[in-house]
Amino acid sequence: MAARERNYCLLLDPTKYNRNAGCRRHDNMYGINGGGSERQRWLVDRQFFHTMRANGDPMALPSYLACLLFGWFFWNYHSSPWPWRGQLLRRFVKARG
Repeated sequence: MAARERNYCLLLDPTKYNRNAGCRRHDNMYGINGGGSERQRWLVDRQFFHTMRANGDPMALPSYLACLLFGWFFWNYHSSPWPWRGQLLRRFVKARG
């Protein structure tokens, strides 16, 4: 039996509009292989929006707005004006490993 591919798209169907590939890249740029400043987060979100729009995804704009509003909770801040470093999410949820 083949392993199911992980769903990287929160609250979206990952099988439509090649979403899962774009969501995976976006997630990796947020945490695992990425992070950085707030400006870099905005650039990553804009790139994600352009990828979704290029694939004809009608959820491109709502997803982009959600990332802008709530992405700070998931972003891996390297040097931060905020009172934490790293992902704030990790302060509340123990990482699975």
